[in-house]
Order: sequence, then C-alpha cells, then structure tokens
Amino acid sequence: MTSVVLGHLPLALIGIFLFGLPNINGLYYILVSAFLHFFYQVFLLNAYKYGELSEVYPIARGASPLIITTLSLFVLHENISFLEILGVITISFSILLYGIWQYLKNKSNIRGFWLAIITGCFIASYSIVDGLGARVTQNPISYFSIMTLINGIIFAIFVRLHSPGTLKRVVYEGKSSFLIGGAASYTAYAIVVWACLFFPIAVVSSIRETSILFALLLGIWFLKEKFNLIKIILIIGSLLGILLMRLG
Repeated sequence: MTSVVLGHLPLALIGIFLFGLPNINGLYYILVSAFLHFFYQVFLLNAYKYGELSEVYPIARGASPLIITTLSLFVLHENISFLEILGVITISFSILLYGIWQYLKNKSNIRGFWLAIITGCFIASYSIVDGLGARVTQNPISYFSIMTLINGIIFAIFVRLHSPGTLKRVVYEGKSSFLIGGAASYTAYAIVVWACLFFPIAVVSSIRETSILFALLLGIWFLKEKFNLIKIILIIGSLLGILLMRLG
C-alpha cells in the first residue's frame, strides 16, 4: 500500500507541471478527498487482517456503487436512467454475491466483513467528492494530482509514526510496486476522475468496479484457477450490467 500510494507522487508532479494548478474553488474537495482516501487506505489494510483479498475486495467494491447511486439520486439529483440504475444494481450485486460467497465458504472473521463494508462507504464518499471536484475545477488531472500528492504526504506521515521500518522497505523491497503499481494506479484513477466530467458518477464507479472481472479471468487463464458456478454468475452479471448501462 505504501509503495503504491507514494508511487503516485512522480506522476502527480508531472500532472501538475503539465496541467497547472486547479482553481481555488476545488480546494475544499481536494482536502476532503485526501483524508477520505487516507481513511479508505487504513480501513482496507485493517480489513485484510481479518479476511482474504477474494472476500474483502469484492464486498467493499460491490457495496460502493449502490451507495453512490442512492446519494446521486436523492442528494445530488443526477440524471440517471432506469436502465443505468438497473445496470449498477446488477454489477454491484454480482460482485457482492461473489465476496459474500467467498466469506461464507472460508468462514472468516465477521470483523473483516464489517471493515470491508466501511471501506466501501469510504470508496463511495471519495468517489462522489472526486467526481464533483473534477466538475468544479474542470481540470481533472490537475485536481487528482494535487489531491493524491496531499494524500501521499498524509499517508507517509502515518506510516512513519506507526510503522517506521516500512518507508525503508519501500526503497529496498518495493521498487516495482512503487514504479509500476504506483504509475498504473495513478493512471487508472486519473481516467476515472476524468470520466466523471461526461457520465454520472454512479455509472463511472460501477464500470470501474468491473475490474474484478478482469482479475477473475486472468486468474482462470494464467493461474489455472477453477471455473465454477459463482464465477460464471459474476461474469454474466458484470457483462449484463455493462450492457444495460450502455443501452441506458
């Protein structure tokens, strides 16, 4: 986590150099988002103490689009069609079903489940703030670059206080995660924030969460993992959800 979060910083500095600083109206969104990302990172790490990746990640990621859609409809009053809502629900429930099935199968600690749900709430919160921040500034790359720079500083301070040896380990053991993971993570989320200029935040968030589908397929093809009924349901549900949103 530390390697990836700090790995955002080189591209963030390049983004600021190329796109300049966002307008002052976005400052509130930037600061709020930086702290929401920090709490998301902390809660995700704690969730992994009690549950496996295949349990925690789908539950957190599956819950967030449902929260975003609810807030988008009743608080932000975004224009989301019925088919888009149906697509969001289809994708979210497919991902949640997979995570809950993994959780029940492995009989993991219930604390991991609730931490994953809280993590999903933070994902939903920062997604909404970032979508609105991008629209306010009309400069999504600059907005995200400043935000992730501040978040990286906050997270580095946290790590220095609570796990002093971790920063040194990043230098000696985490170079690949820093360079490759950080760059990939920065690029992926920069695209997400940029997409919020053109589509409802709920739709962008739901399509983003279908990344679990690619992870599943890669696991089947390259790691020779078993192809079972629950994975078939997840694949069909994700593809159906994308189709519904496209028709919407």
